[in-house]
Amino acid sequence: MNVISICVLAVVAVIIIVTLRPKNGEIAIMLGISCSVIILLSVLSQVSEVVSTVNQIIAVSDISTSYIVILLKVIGICLITEFAVNTCKDAGSQSLANNVSLAGKLMVTITSLPLYSDILNTVLSLVKT
Repeated sequence: MNVISICVLAVVAVIIIVTLRPKNGEIAIMLGISCSVIILLSVLSQVSEVVSTVNQIIAVSDISTSYIVILLKVIGICLITEFAVNTCKDAGSQSLANNVSLAGKLMVTITSLPLYSDILNTVLSLVKT
């Protein structure tokens, strides 16, 4: 699915959701979530291209694979968190959306701790010499 198809699907879904919301809010929410899942699944089908590009970068450079793993985990956490936050906002639960956002930020920080440690050790070794 290309970007134009995704945008058309989203606009049509929003028009139907706006029409349905006053009469049947539950169906409108379900339609919004369903459309979001369809878009997400269509985009996830292109992940193999990203993985092959990352593998090429790893092969060419001297970057540690552990750094790439951390980067991919952080990107995944951000994408999943954003999807959940937007779903919560669409359902009208701003407080739950804020909590999910905070949890995502904390998980990114926790996942990145080994990278922070390596950076700090590098800086300390440069300062000592």
